[in-house]
Amino acid sequence: MRIAVCPLILAASLIALSACGKGEKEPQQAPERPSIEVSEVAAADGYGAPGETVNAVAFWSHPSLTFESLLLVATDAGVEALNIETGEQVDAIAQGAVSALSVVYSGSGAGAEAYVVAGRPNGYEFYSIDNASRSLAPVKVESGAPRAGAFCAGRAGDDLALYEISNGDVSERAIDLRDSGLALGDPRKIISMRAHSCHVDDRTGDVIIIARDGGIHRLDPKTGETFGLAFGAADATATALFLMTTAEPENAPGGAVGLLDGETGVISLFDLADGHALGAVRVKSTFDLEAVASATTMAAGYGNYGGVYRDGALAVVTTGDGAPIRLVPWNGVLAAISQPLGETVDPRAPQAVDDDAPVIEIDLIEP
Repeated sequence: MRIAVCPLILAASLIALSACGKGEKEPQQAPERPSIEVSEVAAADGYGAPGETVNAVAFWSHPSLTFESLLLVATDAGVEALNIETGEQVDAIAQGAVSALSVVYSGSGAGAEAYVVAGRPNGYEFYSIDNASRSLAPVKVESGAPRAGAFCAGRAGDDLALYEISNGDVSERAIDLRDSGLALGDPRKIISMRAHSCHVDDRTGDVIIIARDGGIHRLDPKTGETFGLAFGAADATATALFLMTTAEPENAPGGAVGLLDGETGVISLFDLADGHALGAVRVKSTFDLEAVASATTMAAGYGNYGGVYRDGALAVVTTGDGAPIRLVPWNGVLAAISQPLGETVDPRAPQAVDDDAPVIEIDLIEP
């Protein structure tokens, strides 16, 4: 079943959004938004206690057993860790209301250590996740100012960084990991922008900024240069970033940016490479789960989480009498909008293979 709605993108919007360098602001006429079709997609699972208020969700990738990966849930009580295959609670930390979550990995591969950044009304809290037990443990923050506003965390080369949106600015803070905990560096302003939310492309270190006017931008945090990708609906309820490659034979770095319209539960998807509109989806009813008529937030989990989630997952949070979290297989999302499926990106080792890297050849000589 398909239903026509607005927004999305015109090719002219790329010109309206592109900017090279800091501070280049010229008033632009907002492009027209042609109607697109909304496709319905089925959720495979519904998690969380009926009636429970869920403020944010995020994903953690297990180093070796994909089906033991976690769905992290922020509530008014704290943070819960749910097994992604069964929905059973693995651990929980009840230290007060948490309104936002971001997961970042230090290191590469199976040995990478994950840290959860939990946004609270009066500041940040950090938790580590044990690769074996999957338990959450508070990490001491030795220094750092309280939370400023919306935020995202990710890789910045070999280091980690926290990006904050506050008072019309996007700023960067270094995350300095230490034996005794961690320290947050002083904020460094990158650019002035009326931003709504952000996500980090861990392959490049670029920050994907979604502006309040619906503009989707790729930001180089080192130079402050921005490139306009697309123009979606203004004031999205929530946003998400999914990393993957383009379909064969290219297998180039690709992905999608999602914008949620909370009133309708519709998620509009844009191509991360060139900004074109991929389509839009809404979670339909199944024999055991009601349709998502409205939604409060969402998150995209790129990585292999096993089973139907082997290509990643989309978590949509709704309200009502049923389970508040609906998990949708990412391959189902792309199938619903007739888009090709590329390879998912490992969040523990997101760097793409460098085809230009030197190859060491070893000749075996028979004795």
